[in-house]
Amino acid sequence: MSDGRFIADTLETVIVGMADSLTEAHEQLSTVPPLDSSGRPNPQYRLPHLDFEIGFRLVTETTQDGRRAFLYFRPVSSSSSSSEVTSKISGRFVAIPPGEGMPLPVLTLTASGTGSTRQLQVQASTTAGELLAGATVQLNIDVAASQALSATAGVTDARLTDSTSLTAAVLTTDPQGRASTEVSFGAQLRTEAVVLITAELGTTISRIITGKAI
Repeated sequence: MSDGRFIADTLETVIVGMADSLTEAHEQLSTVPPLDSSGRPNPQYRLPHLDFEIGFRLVTETTQDGRRAFLYFRPVSSSSSSSEVTSKISGRFVAIPPGEGMPLPVLTLTASGTGSTRQLQVQASTTAGELLAGATVQLNIDVAASQALSATAGVTDARLTDSTSLTAAVLTTDPQGRASTEVSFGAQLRTEAVVLITAELGTTISRIITGKAI
């Protein structure tokens, strides 16, 4: 094997190993749920880039019988000759942003009103400021998170089942990227209960907390 081929293969193994480790780190970070067991947002992390520097020394020793061996820091005897190459390589792994750098959807969910009904408004756009007309937005009442948040607020029996409903769960945005619906709170829902509503546009999720007393 030539000196150049040996160096290239070694560097390829090291660099591919670093890239695989970075990918595994990204995958592990992406497994963090957006909400904890109490419905509070979890911190989200990602690695934008990884700088690296590799230094190596290659010593080629030729013995009297003509054989060559690749050694590191080996003393040179009187019956052999050697040549040494020292080099350093530096670079950067850059993580591709979500969506491969294209503008990502931005979804805003707001609520207004009092009493047993709330008006829900969604606004869909992109990170580039473009309004998303004709986009399909799905709304859901997160019962598990609502119960956890209600328990944190001191309401052990929120009575969410069959007491909270959406007028429409699937919305289509208008030319301005907007859509709206209503959520109704039944008489059985505890006044201090906390209701968590989610709006989803593809993989983009927006959340809002509401309730009779909120």
